[in-house]
Amino acid sequence: MDTFFSACIALLFTTCSCDLASHITTSPSGHWVEYEGRTLMLVGDSGTQCVLQNANLNYRAWIDDCAERGIPMIHVWSFMAPRQKSDGSELEERWKYVYPGLTPWRRHSGGQPAHDQLPRWNLQLFDDGADGALDHYWPRARDLCAYARSKKILVGYTVFTGWIKGNANAWAYHPFNKVNGGHLDRNLPDGVTIATPGQEIWNKDWQEDWSTAEKTQWIWERFALKAIEELNPFGNVFFVFFDEHSYTEGNMGDHFLQFFKKRNALWMDWAPRRQQVDFVLNDTNDRPDKNSLSVAGFFAKPARPYFLLEGGPYRGADVRTSMWTFAMGGGHYSYHGDTEQETPQTGIVGYDPLVPGGDKGMERRDWLGHMSRFFNDRIVNLDRMAPHNELVSEGVFCMAAPGQEYALYFTSDSPRNTSLKLPSGSIEATVTFCNPRTGKESAPVAVAVEQELQVSAPDEQDWAVHVLCR
Repeated sequence: MDTFFSACIALLFTTCSCDLASHITTSPSGHWVEYEGRTLMLVGDSGTQCVLQNANLNYRAWIDDCAERGIPMIHVWSFMAPRQKSDGSELEERWKYVYPGLTPWRRHSGGQPAHDQLPRWNLQLFDDGADGALDHYWPRARDLCAYARSKKILVGYTVFTGWIKGNANAWAYHPFNKVNGGHLDRNLPDGVTIATPGQEIWNKDWQEDWSTAEKTQWIWERFALKAIEELNPFGNVFFVFFDEHSYTEGNMGDHFLQFFKKRNALWMDWAPRRQQVDFVLNDTNDRPDKNSLSVAGFFAKPARPYFLLEGGPYRGADVRTSMWTFAMGGGHYSYHGDTEQETPQTGIVGYDPLVPGGDKGMERRDWLGHMSRFFNDRIVNLDRMAPHNELVSEGVFCMAAPGQEYALYFTSDSPRNTSLKLPSGSIEATVTFCNPRTGKESAPVAVAVEQELQVSAPDEQDWAVHVLCR
């Protein structure tokens, strides 16, 4: 076991009781998240599949870095089977070595090998162990959530499906593949087709003569139940269904929504299920200016916290445009630090000390922290804030609780000057400029104005502005 995991595990599980009801609630307006007495815009960093996939990845250091920057959320995929062969003849580009891979299920102790040359999976048994046995999947997942909770960080946990999306290489290594001990000859649509939507079968005894749809349903239900039982009691976890919706969900969507909701687990899904879910996620979108997406999600009914969990750009200043324009539309944003950064070794992969050329991609984490502190520390009336681009010049972005508080964002392409429309009558306010690149803030300047406040960006870069009325 890596030495960084050895300290404080017993204390952590003693002080982090696992019989707690969820601490995560929605703010009175319906748009924000309340946790540990704070109203929050969830600004997050994504560990994709890597965090729970690779036993060498130091996720505690990642959580520490997020906490130090005031980032209140992390997001992880439940699993993706390692795409490597144990003799090193095939390696994943992002890791470049044979790493100790984990999935939720246990492998057989011997017998015919899977595609990766290791023993095949037994999908009726989980890779569990005692707390602190972090070379096993479920103790690792528990410790991740417990440690995040100790830092007052929320965890978004994407439940399905180990990247069953028509990718031949991913399917070659997937536990459901018959070659690897599973029950399926093909990935789609069988991997997302269940036998009896609306009727649970997890409590039945496994039958070898079941149809593939029955086996798929039983395995996914058992996995979902395990995730709820193990992670939901920490109180800082919400569950995510298909966090990008870029491939078919089969007939699983409504079934598992009800499966999780009836067990009091917070459930995130896409807009077509807005009426029933706790949080709504936007489809993957790669354009830098995401304001119109979040504005539409903010004003849709009923009100729900609206999230972007995935989608480029992943590098350069356009990342800040993506972050801030989505946030200024009233959305919650998580950066997806995937392989399309500067190198495949940039981002969450850098928290594995054995990765050659690993780079933690800290610049983007810094940017997330600057944005989180702006909205979660500087903004006073977050639950009253809403998108109000009509109050500024076209190309400048505005959130406001009119007459009380305003937040403006200039991209590098925005006009350098704007008039901020205020309610009629004299208003006294303080104006503070915030640098999204460094987090530095100007000294607040007191102003007295009537109807309009002239605001100018200090230079050609992007800037955030806070206007608090007194």
